[in-house]
Amino acid sequence: MARFDFWVRIFVASFLIGLWPSFLSAEADEAGVMLYVGDHVVKDFRPQSELVVPSRPIEKPMFPVIDVHCHFGLDADPVAMIEAMNERGVRAVVNLSGGSGDHLDRMLKKFNQFSPDRFLIFCNVDFSKIDEPGFGPRMARFLEQAHKKGARGLKVFKNLGLTVQDSSGRRVAIDDLRIDPLWAKAGELHMPVLIHTADPVAFFQPVDRFNERWMQLKRHPDWSFYGPDFPSRDQLLKERNRVIERHPGTVFIGAHVGNSAEDLEVVSSLLKDHGNFFVDISGRVGELGRQPYSAREFLIEHQDRVLFGTDRYPGRFDQPRYRIYYRFLETQDEYFDYYKHPFPTA
Repeated sequence: MARFDFWVRIFVASFLIGLWPSFLSAEADEAGVMLYVGDHVVKDFRPQSELVVPSRPIEKPMFPVIDVHCHFGLDADPVAMIEAMNERGVRAVVNLSGGSGDHLDRMLKKFNQFSPDRFLIFCNVDFSKIDEPGFGPRMARFLEQAHKKGARGLKVFKNLGLTVQDSSGRRVAIDDLRIDPLWAKAGELHMPVLIHTADPVAFFQPVDRFNERWMQLKRHPDWSFYGPDFPSRDQLLKERNRVIERHPGTVFIGAHVGNSAEDLEVVSSLLKDHGNFFVDISGRVGELGRQPYSAREFLIEHQDRVLFGTDRYPGRFDQPRYRIYYRFLETQDEYFDYYKHPFPTA
């Protein structure tokens, strides 16, 4: 774990160079391409900024990075990925979609055995079987076996606490005591738990004219968790935080700045109160860039607790986040062309 974090901490320290405003980017497909103003319609809207300000493209970071938040499947080519990693200065990637059972075995065989120092595979657990006798101890044994095979950590998706139900149809809370043996075993094995809990604040609010992610939620209505069918965002985060507090010997990594990038003071307090809690910056440059001074102070203060991540993977040509992230972290550039290419912030 110490070696795993070393390069990430070094990279985030490069943030001392400076951080300046970034702006939300348009999504893929048709989002942001058509603009309506009254009865007028502009198709393929691609505004060109007239600002005369520095723009410093960065192909490689100052220090090699470890991307702790990647998702790729068995169809990915490890040779091509290594080539892309070398081109972008990526030391190693963490695949959070390792799965379990045969899928995990195949993932480990293809990537971990190909280059164990550059491909780090996290396994996953099906929490819907929580009613089965001995669920917790059995999941702890699964994690132990996965660790022996080469899995480096555990990824918990946002469906835990949000949509996962037991056999009676009741929501499975994140802090359900029946899961405790799994969290404890992760700590015993020194396997970090990267956990995605809740989502942006806007996803739990009415999808109306006041919602800053209206465009995304109209395109992806399944991303909206507003209403009585879902627990509140506050409830989900409290459940996660209770788990972190109950298991101080287990390292938890909160995906997407702990899904509280809109309120860095809250994240800062969590990091101060819980020495076993870390966060990654994946998918939240839009939030960080709109509060550049607060974000800069936050990342400098917690530079040993903030991990680099993109929620993509090296070589994914349709979502080239690395150049944007490097420029965002390592320059004082004041303007980012938010229509340059499809770049969803969620």
